[in-house]
Amino acid sequence: MVENVAGPSTFTNDPQRHKIVEGQFSLQSSVRHTHLLPNKRTAVVLVDAFFINTHGFLQVFERQIFLGELERCYSDPLSTEPSWLCLLNLVFAIGLMLATPQPGSNESVTIEKLRSERLDRAEVFYLNAKSLNDPMTGFEDADFWSVQALLLMSVYMLAKSKRNTAFALLGMAVRSAYALGLHREETMVIFSPDEQAARRNLWRSLFVVDRFLSCSLGRPTAISEDDCSGDTLRPPNSHGDTDAFGFNATFPSTSTFNQTSTFALEAAVRSCSVIGKILKRVYQQRKISTRLAQEIADTCKLWPKALAPSLHWRQAATASPSQGIAILHVNLFYCHSIVLLTRPFFLFILNAEAQKDVTQSMTGVRPGRNHSRMEKFSEACVIASTHTIVLVQNAFEAGYLPRRNPTVIYFLFAATLVILANEFTSLYTNLTEDQCILNAVAVMAYCAEGDQQASRLLYILSTFRDAVAAQRAHKNRSHTGMMGMGSITAQMYATSQQQPHISSPLHTTHQPPLHQTPVHVYPDLHCSPYLNTDYATQTRHAPSSHPDHIQNPAQPSAPIRSPHSTAGNPPDLAFNPTFSRPISLSNVLDLSALDAARAPSLHSEESSGPDEDIDFDALWAWPSSTPALGSPRFGADAAAGVQGASESAVPLFAVISGNERPRGKTSGDVTS
Repeated sequence: MVENVAGPSTFTNDPQRHKIVEGQFSLQSSVRHTHLLPNKRTAVVLVDAFFINTHGFLQVFERQIFLGELERCYSDPLSTEPSWLCLLNLVFAIGLMLATPQPGSNESVTIEKLRSERLDRAEVFYLNAKSLNDPMTGFEDADFWSVQALLLMSVYMLAKSKRNTAFALLGMAVRSAYALGLHREETMVIFSPDEQAARRNLWRSLFVVDRFLSCSLGRPTAISEDDCSGDTLRPPNSHGDTDAFGFNATFPSTSTFNQTSTFALEAAVRSCSVIGKILKRVYQQRKISTRLAQEIADTCKLWPKALAPSLHWRQAATASPSQGIAILHVNLFYCHSIVLLTRPFFLFILNAEAQKDVTQSMTGVRPGRNHSRMEKFSEACVIASTHTIVLVQNAFEAGYLPRRNPTVIYFLFAATLVILANEFTSLYTNLTEDQCILNAVAVMAYCAEGDQQASRLLYILSTFRDAVAAQRAHKNRSHTGMMGMGSITAQMYATSQQQPHISSPLHTTHQPPLHQTPVHVYPDLHCSPYLNTDYATQTRHAPSSHPDHIQNPAQPSAPIRSPHSTAGNPPDLAFNPTFSRPISLSNVLDLSALDAARAPSLHSEESSGPDEDIDFDALWAWPSSTPALGSPRFGADAAAGVQGASESAVPLFAVISGNERPRGKTSGDVTS
């Protein structure tokens, strides 16, 4: 799309674009393994770093039980089982890779000392673990500890940028877990309550990592929810659930670390369950309809109701590193489930708008913009992507964001691509978009200092950003050229203001204003306890109900600040990209407060227009020279076209609207 609109660039001619980055081990295979453990103080630092930075993503161990085992290990190391030493070394390896201690602290001194050594100490810990008791040896005799070890090895490989290896190791862990019956509730009865909780948490951790690998690598899932029974994935009824999936949960006012870990893991499982449904019903089928998207969106909007208050994104401003990482993980998974669901609609409208740019460059006239049911999903994709960047930026500014967290790196990259693509075509007005892009690239550069995958993604984002800047400069030059055509043009413009029926390159009816991000996905201004009074007292123009005319928002009395600025605004606030309102993460897809005069809600069966389908294979079929004919059209432009430019000349990529079916296909070829 970028190449067809803006021509070749460093971004489109990236020589590595068809390759996957795979990290390499720095130590030779002949290196002798000493199996020595670090001193106890260093061990505690590494173990704490592991639990802090996997909070809300993994719960392989119960923290207090693990610390008790650590104490026994250092009290009597000769009696420690090799299997537990294997797990301990894997914890050391992951903890060292993800550790982000506060500068100047004792923990920081310890971590920097380990990282400054000539050898990659995390790699040494990993290889020590394999040498002590490799879980892949005697795979057919796998036990519970070996499933734990294989999962930890997979996570280590993800942080090492060895994603193919991580994918293979996770597959081994899942199959061993199936053999042990971790997916079946009825196998739990012979175990103690603590053992049952450990087995359930391990299975859920496998599920979360499986769904993450599947959505990030585009590969089939290893775990089928249809094979699971009882509460192996669903939250238990121990804290007041009245719904089978925990959407009416109640939570204690204060929570221990282990309780918070359980709540966080359950929240991640809920998001990953939705992600799995999207992968199966949308991406595996390679098509999506607005009806199906609305059905899944109704599930998405229930997610915040089951979220523990301590994990709400607004708590990030005052959270400890452990709580902050848990907030980051669970909310990133939620945001990405929305991005996955809505991105096909965003790409469809993005491609349509990009082709209109081409049409405008050739004819001087831009085809009209129609507001279909897809529009709301497309907008939600941009909003959720903005949230993702803000969440990561908050953790970065708070000083506890790891450089090598694979989930953060991937979610940030996916969100920034959406924001850059939105800016490339000027699809939705976003007054903070430049700051979002700047922050996203800066955070990726921070991660790239220690992560090969982040370094690769930084290159992609930087070259895409340059392509966007070049396209923006081109549009500005074109606009300036029209503005500087001399007195004749000025006279024509003045005349056109008096006689609107006279055509002029500057006549605004030929170039509808950019569509704005909907105000209805945000709460009322007075609802946020963190809101700055200057923003609360600002007034906004309500958008016009006319589909082709949307008024510009009133300018705020103070300059628009970065949504991440700590000057006058709490760092956890994300602002409405158009109206500078605080975004409620829980309301990203909750459109119940929608003004009926604006547009129908995503969650209303009364949404305007018929159900619309997108076929993925047709979505990528960018026309080379002759636009496709016979594409469905929407609204008034479908009947009359726009100033002589027929909408049918702008291909809409196999969208099926209502009873209309593509030419040359029988009714059996058309999805409902």
